[in-house]
Amino acid sequence: MTVNSEFSSGQGSRQAVGKRVCPVVLAGGLSSRMGKDKALLKLSNGHTLLEQAKEVLETFTLPQGVERLATLVSGTRPGGVADRYPTAGPLGGLQAVAAHLQEWEISCDALLVIPVDMPLLSPALLQQLCAAGQAVEQAVCFGEFYLPCWLPLDDRCRRYLDAAAQGNAIASIRALYGYIGCMQLPVPAGDWHLNVNRPEDFQRLAR
Repeated sequence: MTVNSEFSSGQGSRQAVGKRVCPVVLAGGLSSRMGKDKALLKLSNGHTLLEQAKEVLETFTLPQGVERLATLVSGTRPGGVADRYPTAGPLGGLQAVAAHLQEWEISCDALLVIPVDMPLLSPALLQQLCAAGQAVEQAVCFGEFYLPCWLPLDDRCRRYLDAAAQGNAIASIRALYGYIGCMQLPVPAGDWHLNVNRPEDFQRLAR
């Protein structure tokens, strides 16, 4: 990602080392375009979108040296991590997850973040993100698709999440990447990035 000097992380790749990664499903949105909670929509395999997202995060094979923590789900549903700043969008969800891990003293090097409404994500794509993220000190995504992503949970990232959630920095994933740096992998072919935001999106998926 091209960034100005103020927001460049100034960090490049390094030899891969062991990482503890926390899988995160962003599911705290209002689903206003869908008209109902899209996380609970059922796919043809009988899984809800939320169940599908959790399954792909919990079953893909991790690269050697990456340890998977328990999956966290942002949002107010039972078992979720509620946003502490409800108007901050996806960064509000990530800030709440980061604070949750810190308060529970759970050591975590990075978040592996997917949105709840992207059911065509494959295990292979998540493996690519982890393999690349293991070796760099910046975010990793596919081209201009900012989610899913590998997000290093270091002090620099935490500071930006806190500032954005509190209204003191731009609350967008693009701005976060501009601040911490981002490796953009080549965009894979296919419909993996299909978002289920509206009823017609869900109908297209069911065809």
